[in-house]
Amino acid sequence: MKKNIDPKQSIDTRGTRCPIPLLRAKQALKGLRVGECLEILASDPSAKPDFDAMLKHLPHQLLSYEKEDQFDRFIIEKG
Repeated sequence: MKKNIDPKQSIDTRGTRCPIPLLRAKQALKGLRVGECLEILASDPSAKPDFDAMLKHLPHQLLSYEKEDQFDRFIIEKG
């Protein structure tokens, strides 16, 4: 699932818990054009299943997911 992508915007939600990462991501995606990408950094252990569930109901696509030492990195393309 990993691609070399240059995100248009990046948000750092590390240190916050659900629903903050999802809410900040949704807000940031509103400001992007279709096809542009958003990078999200999250330390909430439930971030991956939360983003998976959110994206099932939205036209956006998870292009990349990486598990780092202390956080997760998501790249979402606006659909």
